[in-house]
Amino acid sequence: MLPTLRSILAHRPGTLIAPSDTIYQASKKMAEHKKAALVVQNDRLVGILSFKDIMSRVIAKELPPQTTPVSDVMTPSPDSMDPNSSVLEALQLIHDQGFFSLPVCEANGQVVGLVDVMDVIYGCGGVDEWRSIFDSTIVGDDESILSEVSVEQSMYPHSIQGHSATSQQKKEKPVSKLRPRKPLLSSDDDSILSVSQMLANKRCDLCSWVKRPP
Repeated sequence: MLPTLRSILAHRPGTLIAPSDTIYQASKKMAEHKKAALVVQNDRLVGILSFKDIMSRVIAKELPPQTTPVSDVMTPSPDSMDPNSSVLEALQLIHDQGFFSLPVCEANGQVVGLVDVMDVIYGCGGVDEWRSIFDSTIVGDDESILSEVSVEQSMYPHSIQGHSATSQQKKEKPVSKLRPRKPLLSSDDDSILSVSQMLANKRCDLCSWVKRPP
């Protein structure tokens, strides 16, 4: 039996912020918990704010964090997953949709929490235990996993959006598409602003730091 999202989120409340909070207020909470934040209004999920959102939509655009409201830069109406979903289903959705973090909500919209890839792995007992669960599940019965996802999507139509369709329509990629892109480089002479703008323009999340020759 695979662990559920509910089990790994037990006693781990997510970072909750309001749309009217400033980016400065939100970023302090996010830094404290080292997590993206769920934007909640009237006990319902209305958005998500990630570190990438702050970098590309606030710092790169030189907006003032002390006065910019979260509602101006958050990602609105994010997809969510039911807490009774398994960790494998969560990982499939994170991979298929290219998510960094995944909100978890009850069928009635009540917010349960937020998970990312590392939460899923360590919620299973660490890397070794996860590898054992993953291998046994894949070897056991792939079709049963897909059928569970289909049933769950019919029960919770506003969660796991597009998961089945994405899995069915996904095409095989040639090996050339698997090559990593040319890395972005920065040095200790660059400012946070210039690096943020470079990452935002290139739609990247990371860059490599290099020391320029004297």
